[in-house]
Amino acid sequence: MVIYIYGPNINFYLLPPSPERYGKIAIKKMNTYGYFTNSKAWQKTEKKALVDMHSVHNYDEADAILQKIIKVAGGKHSQIVTTKQITTETEHYEEPTIINDNGLVTIHEPQFQGNTQQANEYANKINDFLFKCKHEIKSIIIDLSNNNGGDMAPMILGISSIIPDGNILSFVSHDGTSERISLKKGTINAGGASIDLNHNIKLTNVPVAVIINKQTGSSGEMTALALKKVSKVKYFGQNSASFTSVNRPFSLYTGTTMYLTTAGVKDSKNKLYVNDPIVPDIQTNDPYGQAKQWINSFN
Repeated sequence: MVIYIYGPNINFYLLPPSPERYGKIAIKKMNTYGYFTNSKAWQKTEKKALVDMHSVHNYDEADAILQKIIKVAGGKHSQIVTTKQITTETEHYEEPTIINDNGLVTIHEPQFQGNTQQANEYANKINDFLFKCKHEIKSIIIDLSNNNGGDMAPMILGISSIIPDGNILSFVSHDGTSERISLKKGTINAGGASIDLNHNIKLTNVPVAVIINKQTGSSGEMTALALKKVSKVKYFGQNSASFTSVNRPFSLYTGTTMYLTTAGVKDSKNKLYVNDPIVPDIQTNDPYGQAKQWINSFN
């Protein structure tokens, strides 16, 4: 009986749950952890969904109901990903690119969706370059345009040489509890991949221009917010995609995964974002030109 009652909390079952119980277990998890479950909209939605689960005949029908309600519980960043959707997705890995133009270093960080080896390659390609060229670097442009997320660990650790150690972000749940995300000697206590940086250096007093656009989202936005801790930093481009929130994965019996928003995020300046856009200091359709003009003001 204990396993029957509490086993679903860790996705453990003695017997397959009925489609109704399967759906109700998922709704309970949404209600417990979802960021927006204190709202009247969720209370109304939850009540109807529990009734609707009485009529489901299979897991697919239950998933369809969960897909409709998860954005009420967790907001627009939340989603249901079924096993069918997972099998149709392909792993995509794109390397960061780096250009050094007489001491002006431009680093383009694309989204990251890859394995642990690729995460280490991604982070250390940037880390190795910054170490090798540390004495000639005068200024840096971090291009996060079109970076719509994935795992933030290789993104942030790759450029950690220009971010001071300490608290860079805080994840804040709906009840106000907070988890600090910190950099310390080339490590970060967040993200999925385990990464070993080849070098632990810090580049101080270097102007950093950050480029964002409307396709900069999720972990791309987290990386942009982590750069708020840099002393000489300015943002250029367009408002970001406004997926500034923390998703937690919950595995269900069928292999379906609920990615549920459980927290907002505070930057190092103590500003809270909950699916709010990052607004650049300079709104422009020519972010590179404007960034270079700002950087030249330091010369």
